[in-house]
Amino acid sequence: MPELLVTCLSCGLEVPEGKFCKLCGEPLPQSEIEKTIKQDLDFSEEIQEIEPVSLPHFDVNIENMHSDAAAILLAHAELAVIDKELDRIIEKTQATRQALQLQQADKTVLSTRAEALRTEFEQMKSRKQELISVKNKLVLEQLLEDLDKHEGRLTKLEEIAGNVDKEVYREQRVEILQTIKDLRSNLKEAIKTGKKWAKGIKKTLKIFDKEMSRINAKFKIGDISRSKYETSKAKLEREIKIVTGSQKKLEELLRLAGKR
Repeated sequence: MPELLVTCLSCGLEVPEGKFCKLCGEPLPQSEIEKTIKQDLDFSEEIQEIEPVSLPHFDVNIENMHSDAAAILLAHAELAVIDKELDRIIEKTQATRQALQLQQADKTVLSTRAEALRTEFEQMKSRKQELISVKNKLVLEQLLEDLDKHEGRLTKLEEIAGNVDKEVYREQRVEILQTIKDLRSNLKEAIKTGKKWAKGIKKTLKIFDKEMSRINAKFKIGDISRSKYETSKAKLEREIKIVTGSQKKLEELLRLAGKR
């Protein structure tokens, strides 16, 4: 009889049905039979379905990359961008407050500027909280962590080999080695997928470069105003920073995976 498979909610891979994932060790979704038994044993407890936390929205589309995976990668990259933006806002706010202390200061203008900076700061802080809440990991990243975990288990097992029953030692060793073998097999597939994503990111950056050239041309020939030009340019430069950060993160993961 073929082994029943379920999808692990933690690593996203199909593994044999059971209480825990054979690959990452996290609890697996309960089967319908187990759910029914639980409800029969404790019918007084209301079982509530927890809605998954939605991922942050991004206007960036990356070819060959699922939107969820792109959001996870882009979220971590945007955090680095936001930290620098928050530092910039704090510096401007401090400078504005100092200017307000001067006798000749135009308090109306400076107060308006301070309020605008405060609003921008709150928006950035809110976005940062949204990005920090993303705990999801790319399959490639999760597989690397799981490999480290189980290779660590193997090392510990070898260290205590003389202090445990030989049959127990062999049993544990076979189980760990099989898990590592399965992880490495899945890692090969994840590397292939990651390389496709890397190509998609490069294509996106080329599109951005072309768009930046288009904006510069429109401004120089007078098709758009300076204010429209500066706003569009700043937005595009920010997106380029985020995607470039994602590219570096993915390249690092692929580099580490290539060594396994």
